[in-house]
Order: sequence, then structure tokens, then C-alpha cells
Amino acid sequence: MNPVNLDSENALRLKEYLERLGKGEPLESVQKDFREAFGQAAAEDIVKAEQILIHSGTSTSEIEKLCDLHSALFHDQPKPVSIKEMVANKGPIRMKTVQSGGCGSHGHDYDSMPSALAAQVVGHPLNIMTLENRELEMRVNHIQTLLDQQAPASDLEASLADLMKLSAHYAKKDELILPLLKYYGVGGPAVVMWNLDDELRDANKKLLLRLKTDGMESAKMVQIRAEIQRMVDRMREMIFKEEKILYPMAERYFTEEEWRTAYYDMPRFGFAWLEEIPVWNEAGPKPSVKPSIADLKDANEETKIELGGGQLTLAQLNAMLNTLPLELTFIDDQNISRYFSEDSFLFPRPTSSLGHEVFDCHPPKVLPVVRHVIEQLRSGEKNIISIMANKQGRKALVRYMAVRDENGKYLGVLEAVEDVTDLIVPSTDKNA
Repeated sequence: MNPVNLDSENALRLKEYLERLGKGEPLESVQKDFREAFGQAAAEDIVKAEQILIHSGTSTSEIEKLCDLHSALFHDQPKPVSIKEMVANKGPIRMKTVQSGGCGSHGHDYDSMPSALAAQVVGHPLNIMTLENRELEMRVNHIQTLLDQQAPASDLEASLADLMKLSAHYAKKDELILPLLKYYGVGGPAVVMWNLDDELRDANKKLLLRLKTDGMESAKMVQIRAEIQRMVDRMREMIFKEEKILYPMAERYFTEEEWRTAYYDMPRFGFAWLEEIPVWNEAGPKPSVKPSIADLKDANEETKIELGGGQLTLAQLNAMLNTLPLELTFIDDQNISRYFSEDSFLFPRPTSSLGHEVFDCHPPKVLPVVRHVIEQLRSGEKNIISIMANKQGRKALVRYMAVRDENGKYLGVLEAVEDVTDLIVPSTDKNA
């Protein structure tokens, strides 16, 4: 069957489904009509319809409701299976879920769904992401067993602590895949997944804290277990969305050079649970962003740069910037990402962000803050904005500074991130 072409008319029909959900109609009822109307649609077609809704002013929160309808198209409807049967399954990716409510409310058979072929290439970024999903799958299945057995809070606490490593998986997706799809004009997955990833990370962190503080109270444990159940259901559904919708779409759009860049950028964001990281033998050499001077032909590392305080070669300038105990990022006056420090541990940046608007590299919920900071610096309302942040278990001082020329003309924003963990000395003064 040929895919359905989802134009603006079909996008309006999608919006009708959103309105039905907003009025409280059961998800199952809306999904049934949705399948009948759009059952032949490909994932990309649905995403195009989401794009039309986004551009027409549909709110981010409403677009997020589409996650259930969107993935529902690609779910088979196998006969119900028990949780024990699901957990006992040790075969390759034939996980079926039958849970109540939320994004995990419909069964699905992974083996029957189309996947990204690149996920089978050892060491390819999609292969690494898929391997991490298998690790996640084992962990949420184990947590499901603990929930079914009414295991004590201490057992759940240990499992949720281990689940915190999922942040590395979501960071790679959020920084290396979602923004690049936005660059190709496919922003729907980014709008939905960025926020959902943040919600799942926050849920795990908060539930872990609640287990530590309230885990001994049986009355509170009933609610905590229910919330853990919802979280693992949503994590299962995210695995499905990634492997059956997101990865195939990325495979269609990304070039080989973009995949190589993503492969070499992956260590910046860490890995989740993998003891050995498979090597992508076909990756070739690491793509480099070599320093050059646009106005000079044959520029090389020995090219001299005349500065107000002296003269440096490109090689010296690059090495000097990398030596500073700061992580630097420069956004020009057109809001384009132009530079970041090569070694960025606290705030790692993807190479693919260079040359693109800084707004494309942030999740929707923080965009208003990013825009406000830049506008304050651009207008001259402020010349520097400083905040403290906790990153990678370290305390960081983050400063956003307006960059201006000698005549006061705005040239952009310089972000400087400094690890101040060891500079903050706890006070010994009892009266402090």
C-alpha cells in the first residue's frame, strides 16, 4: 500500500483527535478511529502532519498528546500476555507490553515492525543506541518483577539508582539526533521527545529520593509503586518510539558524514551500561573542524593573527583556548553557534550544532529562557548574566557575556562554564 499523503487537511483531522482527547474521551476510542483513518500512513507522514500543526500555532503540550496516537499506528494488537510471560521472555526483541493507561497501554511486537537497518551495523551510532535500549529493557523488566513481587523499598531503590545511567542514552539522542532532524525541517520528534526525556529523567530522580525518604511507610509505598509502574511503562514506550519511528527517520535523512560526526561525538555524552563500546570499523577518520581564516587563502596552523595585544598563530590560539580552565561557547549576532571548546565535560556540545541556530539545540521548555538571556545581552540591558548549576556531579559557575566590538556593536554571546567545586570551601564559622 502506498503511504497516505498527510497534507494540511489531514493535519486538521489530527487536531480533531487532540480535541477529543482534551475533552476527556478515552484514548482507546480515539486510537481506534485514528487507525481507521490513517492506518496506511508512514511515520514520516505523521511527523509532517505534526509539523503543520506546530507551524499553525498548536501548543507544545497538545503536540505531546500526539505521542500516543502517533505510536499507536505502529503497534500490532497481539493477544494479551501476562507480566510474568513478558518478563520471562529472553528472546531477542520480542517484548510485548500490556499495561494500563499512558503510552504503554497497547501491546506491540518489536519483531514485526520495520527497523533502521543501520542499527544492525556493529558500532554504528544507531547500533550503540539500540544496544543501550536492550540494557534498559532488561532493567525495566527487573523493576517490573520487583513491583509484581511487592519487593521492599531497598530493592527498588537500588534498581532506580542504576536506572539513573539512562541519562547518558537520552543525552545522545537529545543532542545528536533530535537537533539534526530539526535542521532537516523535521521538528515534531524533537518537540515531543525532548520534553518526555526530561520528564522521565526527573521522574526517576524524584522517585529515587522518595524511596530514600518515605520507603518505610507502607501507605506512601502504594503511591510510589504506582508512579514507578507508570514510569517504566513510559520508558518501554519510548524504546518503541525510538526504534520504530525515530531511528528509521534519522537513517533516511542523515548523511554518512553526519553519522561519522555523531559516532565520534558520542563519548562526549557518555554511554549507558555498556561495558565495551563496539567499534564502527567503517566510520573512517574523525571529521574535523579545522581552524581557518575565511578572508585568507591557503590559511593553515601557522597563519598569523594580529590581535590587539599581540600576534598568535592559529595553532597557538587553538591550543590556548583549549588550555583555559573554562568551557567556552560562542553564539554570533545572528544566534548561530560558531565555536565551543573541544573538551567540554560539564556542558558537552555536538559538532553538528556548529553553523545552526542556538534555538534548534534546546528543548522547547527552555527556549523562552534562552531567548530572554540573549535579548537582555543584545539590548544592553545586561552585559553579563551568571548562574550556578549542578552538572555531572560538579558545581559549575555559568556566565553569559555580551561580546561587543570597540564601538559597542553587539557581536554575540560568550558562554563560559567553570568548574568551581573545589573552589567552594564549606564554612567553619557556626555563625555564618
